[in-house]
Amino acid sequence: PSFHRTILMTLYATGARCAELTHLKFSDVDSKRMVIHIRGGKGRKDRDVMLSPKLLEELREHWHRLRRKPKVWLFPGNHDH
Repeated sequence: PSFHRTILMTLYATGARCAELTHLKFSDVDSKRMVIHIRGGKGRKDRDVMLSPKLLEELREHWHRLRRKPKVWLFPGNHDH
């Protein structure tokens, strides 16, 4: 449930498409600038979207909840992509 909550919060807060969400990397989250870099969006254009403090906290909690800490992907699948 909390995994899905984080996914839904991220989709809602960023306006990312599902395909964009599955390609988000931890390195795309810039907590200093408070943005998330979304790669290869519609028309293969990259964009930065604002990162709310609430979503940043949720993403940090999401990382701490993961049993296996992913090296790359923010939302790893069963086979780590």
